[in-house]
Amino acid sequence: MSIPVAAADVPGRLAEYGSNPFMVTTSADGTAKVVHVAVLWDADAAAFMCAPGGGTVRNLGAPDGRSATLVFPGPDPDTHSWLVDATGTVDPDDDGWVVLAYDSGVLHRPAPDVPGGEAHC
Repeated sequence: MSIPVAAADVPGRLAEYGSNPFMVTTSADGTAKVVHVAVLWDADAAAFMCAPGGGTVRNLGAPDGRSATLVFPGPDPDTHSWLVDATGTVDPDDDGWVVLAYDSGVLHRPAPDVPGGEAHC
């Protein structure tokens, strides 16, 4: 079961989940890249900002942006993970930073204790 998370709820979720998610992007040829980042939240822009490595910056370098997903693992095994879908672009003022415009977010159910087991719904 997934629980929607509105952009207005992001500050509270950051207090709960911390500000160091994994970020998933893809290259132009579709190769996935996963990195661990530290994010800042800009409430006025409804966007996260971070300074990932060069490969991730290249992945998000399309003029109109590219999809990115932030994965905030639950603080403990019985807690939902927080998944955020965003449109990422390179910051026009600093090409070492990316801006991740908040598209949607959900709290996703915890994983089962064992493969094939029942989830904690």
